Amino acid sequence: MNDVLKPEIIWIEGRCYRLNDPITNVSAFQEQDLYETEVPYNANEDDNDEDEDNIEIKKVDDSRYCTSFHVSKHYLGSIIGKKGATVSRIGRDTKTDIKIPKQGENKDITIYGVNESSIKAARRRINIIVMSSRMKQTATHFISIPMNFPNIIKQFENFKASVLREFSDCGLEESLFIRAEKLHITVGVMCLMDNEERLTASKLLTEARDKYIVPLLQNYLPLKIRLKGLSYMNDDPKEIHVLYGCVEEVNAPSGLLQQVVDAIVTHYYKAGFMDKEYGRDNVKMHVTLLNSKYRGRTKNVDEDTNVRNKKRETFDGSQILSKFSDYDFGTIELNDIHLSQRKSMGPDGYYQSTCIISCNKK
Repeated sequence: MNDVLKPEIIWIEGRCYRLNDPITNVSAFQEQDLYETEVPYNANEDDNDEDEDNIEIKKVDDSRYCTSFHVSKHYLGSIIGKKGATVSRIGRDTKTDIKIPKQGENKDITIYGVNESSIKAARRRINIIVMSSRMKQTATHFISIPMNFPNIIKQFENFKASVLREFSDCGLEESLFIRAEKLHITVGVMCLMDNEERLTASKLLTEARDKYIVPLLQNYLPLKIRLKGLSYMNDDPKEIHVLYGCVEEVNAPSGLLQQVVDAIVTHYYKAGFMDKEYGRDNVKMHVTLLNSKYRGRTKNVDEDTNVRNKKRETFDGSQILSKFSDYDFGTIELNDIHLSQRKSMGPDGYYQSTCIISCNKK
């Protein structure tokens, strides 16, 4: 009932839309009909589209226009729908002719229409399907702020050694700790299905730097961040899944870093590449230190991979929180923000980067 009364909200090119029938899983050329319960299309809703001026629409002849754009093959089946029902309905409602690449073809989707507004309307309808499908996929990338500086790593290793020495009887083991070289702040996660999407996500991060990050930070550069204090994700400190370190600004107003990461997530969210975490408007900034999903992991198993056939088991972190509640891991300068690959490591042990932007003035 909650899904019906509170349908999913997604953004398309700066505009907010209500999704009536989101799909749950997507594979290549899967037959789904996203618009089974959709309200009828109203052409008058699409007359003024100032946010879509960057869409390239060409005039084919005296009576037709067209536009082409990339969509990963993984989403084409959902656009087509059962026996072509979805794409046919979009074309009929918007009075457009939509050409979908056949399986195995490396081509873009092309939309033909009698005017620009009808083409924009059809493209928005397709984008709704793609964005809804993307949000259901396992994340492949994430925006990260590296915290693996030598001084932080040293203090983390000291913290780890103390915890294992003093609280080994609380269900704690070394495998619960994140690898020191992978310490980071997670800003937001996303699924990128092909190289075109990775290029677009990289462009979005560069745009976020120019529009939000540099303007917000320009009076406080270099911004210093302190990793200090502990907290946890659930309600009971004796049954913890994730214990994390807290971050704070050193030479800037409190909440400035929160503004930065929220702006990044909103930028990706409105472009359809990232969802809001648990529907929150603000990112929960944290640096994961211990995670129950790591339990039993060996050196050859990545943190982002659950140990097969291993049910997650909580750990008692109450004594850790009591003794190390104000533990100071150190201070670093915020220099770079990464578009990181979840399951690919670089030579330094940190996540392989698809794109890195500088937070300093250009």
